[in-house]
Amino acid sequence: VGDMSHFQKDQVFADRYVLRKRLGYGAFSEVWQAEDSMAGNKVAVKIYAPDKGMDDNGIEIFRREYATVFNITHQNLLRPSHFEVSNDSPFLVLPYCYKGNVSRYIGMMKEADIVKFLHDVSSGLSYLHEQEPPIIHQDIKPDNILISDDGHYKLTDFGISTRVRSTIRISAATEQSSEGTRAYMGPERFADNAIPIKASDIWSLGATAYELMTGDAPFGNLGGLSMVNDAEIPEIEGDFSEELKCLIKSC
Repeated sequence: VGDMSHFQKDQVFADRYVLRKRLGYGAFSEVWQAEDSMAGNKVAVKIYAPDKGMDDNGIEIFRREYATVFNITHQNLLRPSHFEVSNDSPFLVLPYCYKGNVSRYIGMMKEADIVKFLHDVSSGLSYLHEQEPPIIHQDIKPDNILISDDGHYKLTDFGISTRVRSTIRISAATEQSSEGTRAYMGPERFADNAIPIKASDIWSLGATAYELMTGDAPFGNLGGLSMVNDAEIPEIEGDFSEELKCLIKSC
């Protein structure tokens, strides 16, 4: 996508949301801080397939899959408050977290911070995994963990299944894979016909914590592909207890 945005600052989106600041973007979506002109408050708006939208079938798949997420309530999950479609682009309205995501703390978290981080994120994650059928997140990384106004860590971007991802990918104007997050992908994700499993999310959580502690993902941008090639998990440098290092390693 490069740095091209499909929207302009102060543009009114879906006849309601005044886009104020782009918070993030990827191959298939953009996230904006916006003002809800009807309610008069700040929100975050995540717009999927912003370039040319999705066909009716794709939107229906998205709608059906997202219906499962709307009943989910957990203090460590950032749940969308609204789902709609504008110009064939599905979008979600989420609470705006002014403290942003944890990527600003990469390499800066001390032991107490990491313990709190692991407690919060694993609480939300185990709740997702306990659903029937389990919801596998598939994209745990610093960008997808936000800090709430009262200092809790909240997992976002859950409920986007493999099927929805591939539907969005097909709709995207440019054929791009989601390789930007391979640094957080466990070894089993690189197998042919890999199916989503809970262990993959735990690997990603460990890789994210490792990066927050050391400043780097454990295998750089190669992720778990390095372990497929028999690489050893690198030691965690820094002033951390052996218990914490062992916990991250076991993830």
